[in-house]
Amino acid sequence: MSHPLCVMCKKDGRVTPATVVDHIIPHKGDQQLFWDTSNWQSLCAPHHNGDKQREERGRFQAVGEDGWPSS
Repeated sequence: MSHPLCVMCKKDGRVTPATVVDHIIPHKGDQQLFWDTSNWQSLCAPHHNGDKQREERGRFQAVGEDGWPSS
């Protein structure tokens, strides 16, 4: 593996193994962009499934004490 560490953790000064190949620019079904290796970055699952998804939606969702999104 060429990039075995999470790039977001690295920015925070942590060393965390990457477990997900993420698309820097969302491919939205574009096969050329999907397979473009210059559009890939290594992330850990928590960053991919949390921070990156919120970033792509363009907002952070407030969460209540019960763990569900606040309205």
